Order: sequence, then C-alpha cells, then structure tokens
Amino acid sequence: MRLSYNDIEYYAKAALYKFMVPAISIKGIRPFPAEIFATHQLGLHLEYTRLSDNGQILGITTYVDTDVDLYRHFHKEVLRVPGKTVLIDERLMQPMWGIPDTERGRRQFTIAHECAHHLLYQLEPEEQKRKLDARYSARTLSLRDLKSLDDWREWQANALAAALLMPVKYIELFLGNRRLTFYGKRMNIPDKLMYENMCNRLGVSHTALTLRLRRLGYLIALPASEYFDPTDVICDESFYKNS
Repeated sequence: MRLSYNDIEYYAKAALYKFMVPAISIKGIRPFPAEIFATHQLGLHLEYTRLSDNGQILGITTYVDTDVDLYRHFHKEVLRVPGKTVLIDERLMQPMWGIPDTERGRRQFTIAHECAHHLLYQLEPEEQKRKLDARYSARTLSLRDLKSLDDWREWQANALAAALLMPVKYIELFLGNRRLTFYGKRMNIPDKLMYENMCNRLGVSHTALTLRLRRLGYLIALPASEYFDPTDVICDESFYKNS
C-alpha cells in the first residue's frame, strides 16, 4: 500500500478529529498528546526500555505477539513482545520534575511514528496484514533511500507522524501567508522568534519542524550572504555626534 501526501494529510486530519477538538487559535495550540493517543485512542501498550547499546534504535512496534531481537547490554537478547505494543528507548523517557526535558521532540516524533505504523496497518489488505504480523517495525536514526516497500512504509509513517504532530491547520494559524527564511543556517530575529514559538507550542524538534515547513512550502532557503534582519540597528557615527 502506497499513499500520496494528500492521502496521508486527509487520514491524519480524520484521526485527529476522532481523538480531540482542534484548537481554533494559536493560544489554544498544545503539543499533540502522543502517549495518550497511543494508549487510549489506539489501545496500544507503551513501554520504555533499552533498545540498543548505541542508542540507534528509538522505537519498535508489534502487531501480534512477536519475538524481537535486541542487541543490548553487550549481548543479543530475544524478547517476547505482546501484540499492539510500542517499545520506546529509555533514553527518551520524560525526566523527573525539575530536570530539563531535552528529548521531548524526539520522544514525541518516535511515539507518533509508531502510532502511524498501527494506523497504516489498519488500511492494509488482509493478505498483507498476515505478512506484517510475523514481523516488527523498528525506527532508527538513519535516513534510507526509498528503494523497497519497507522503505515506503517508513516514509509513510514519518509523513503521517508529522501530520499528526504539526497539522496543516495549526501551521496556517501560526503563519497565514507568511514564509520563514533560512539564510544558510541562520534566521533573522522575527523569524527565529516565530520558529521557536512554533517548536515550543507544538512540542517538536527543530529538525521535525524544518522538514514539515519545507514540505508545506512555508520555508524559503537563501544563501547566508543574503542575510537580512529588519530589526538590525545601523550604528551611524554621525547620528551620535549630532544627538
């Protein structure tokens, strides 16, 4: 099964409307409650555990009872995982109160990605479901070329996760007809403030938001040499002499 971007956006919108009432203003926008969506809306069991020693595997999802191969604690371990389970690497767990939550963006996207796998699984024909039942899906840090059906499934899960975390309607509320500009890796102050506000209110990482804005056409990329900030103050020596 291969969905288009439009198909994925439509499916994400439908899933969100079944789960929650969307905000109608920027003040009402809150981070997508990914853990609650996973457990309450999809009926998944969510568990944090060490998935690898090198931290490369962020999440694993199973559709039926499955043996999962984990390489952790310096040896291979076969873990029997019940169906409809989402395993999240323990490094992404929300810290105790008072400790900065530096992994919020990656945790949110990883859980949303695993939820997306289960949503997409429901759309598969029965024959394909039976093939997927004997396997499990693991999300890693690598970005692969889309050469196989598995790669397409990962791409679709990423696209659906982004649409759940950063709905088109919310992006429109923030920006309207405005576009944000990157001058190389730099932004001017007005755009930077808006960008950071969006990251905080949506609860996503810089990388996730940048990719989403680029996909929706809200991001302009210019060379660093063309940097312009309307808030810059030009220090004119003659001004100070005459003041």
